[in-house]
Amino acid sequence: MTPFPVLVHSYPTTPTKTLPLYEHPSPSPSPPNALIFLGGLGDGPHTVPYPLTLSHSLPPTLGFSLFQARLTSSFSAFGYSSLSQDCAEISSLVRYLRSELKKQTIVLMGHSTGCQDCMFYCTKLGELKPEEKVDGIVLQGPVSDREALVMSCCPAQLENSIAVAKKMAEEGKGEHVIDLNDMPDGWKGSPVTAYRWLSLATKGGDDDFFSSDFSDEELKTIWGELETPVLILPSEKDEWVPFKPAQVQSTVQKWASFCKPGVVSEFSGLIPGANHRVDNTEENPEGEKWLVERVGKFLGSL
Repeated sequence: MTPFPVLVHSYPTTPTKTLPLYEHPSPSPSPPNALIFLGGLGDGPHTVPYPLTLSHSLPPTLGFSLFQARLTSSFSAFGYSSLSQDCAEISSLVRYLRSELKKQTIVLMGHSTGCQDCMFYCTKLGELKPEEKVDGIVLQGPVSDREALVMSCCPAQLENSIAVAKKMAEEGKGEHVIDLNDMPDGWKGSPVTAYRWLSLATKGGDDDFFSSDFSDEELKTIWGELETPVLILPSEKDEWVPFKPAQVQSTVQKWASFCKPGVVSEFSGLIPGANHRVDNTEENPEGEKWLVERVGKFLGSL
C-alpha cells in the first residue's frame, strides 16, 4: 500500500483519557457528514484496505468524509476488551463529531467483528442521548465468530478452552486472562480474558449476533430491537462462513424478516466474488467497486 495522508484528531473518552481518530481526505469540500469505519478482531486503523478506496470514491454530492477509530481494543488488545467498552468509546467519538466538528449525518460501518459493535451500539447499549445516536449502520462481512471458531480450531482444544473459561467465570475470574496453554492453536499469540472468550465462543455470548442456529424467537430478540437503518453486505466468498452463498442470502433475508419495516436497506446483498476483507481485488476487482456503489446508494438514502 502506498503512503496516503490523513488528518489526526484526538477525542476525549473520559476527563483524563483521549483516543486518536483518523480522517481521510474527502472528495467533497467541507463535508458535513461522517462515515466511521470499525474493523474486526486484530484490526486497527488502515489494516483493512477498502476503506481507503471508499474514502475517495464516494460521490462528492453525498458530503461524507470517512473516519477510522483506534479503539482501546484495536490490534491485539481485543482479548481484554468488550463490545460495551468499544461502544462507550464510540459514543464519545460520535459526541465529538457532532459537538466539535458539527457533523450532521453520522453512520457506523463495521467489518467482521466491527459489525457486532454496530449492532451492540444500536440495540444493547441502552438509551442514547440525541448527540450519541447514529443515522445508519453498515454491516460488511457479518459472521459468527462462534461458528468460525468451530471451522478453524481443533474441537478438543476449543472445548477445553471454553471449559477453562467457564470455570474461571464461575470463580469470579472472568476478567482474568486464560493461560495461553489452554487456548486453541492460532489463539496463543494474544491475551484473551475468560469473559471475552465466552463472549466470542459460546451461544448467547455478547458477541453472538450472526450465528445460524438461532431460533425464530432469538432472532426476533436480536433483530426486532433494531430501529436504525441498516445496510447488510456479506461477502459472497467469505472464507469464514461455512455455507454456500444461497444459504447466506437466505439467512440475510431471514434477519430482515424480523426487523421493523423499512429498517433493512433495499441495497443490501452479497458482495459479488468477495472474500471476507474484500481484498481479493486482483482476481475480483468488481467486488470492491460493487461495495462502494452500494454504500454510496445507502448513504444517499438517509
